[in-house]
Amino acid sequence: MKNFLIWLVKLPFVLIAIVLIVVLGVAGCVLSMLGVALTPVFGIGLLVLPVGLILLLAAWLIAKVL
Repeated sequence: MKNFLIWLVKLPFVLIAIVLIVVLGVAGCVLSMLGVALTPVFGIGLLVLPVGLILLLAAWLIAKVL
């Protein structure tokens, strides 16, 4: 019974973490691809690329904690 209660308390946090991993991962991939695509064209891709990589790193760190 105690394990079940612990599992019920942890469940919402785990679900939120999984959603965050997916959202940050997708946003990181999109921004990284956008940064790679815009770098030769405008040069502003170098400003966008680190943001995408930071989001991917955040998703990876959350996944490691789980």
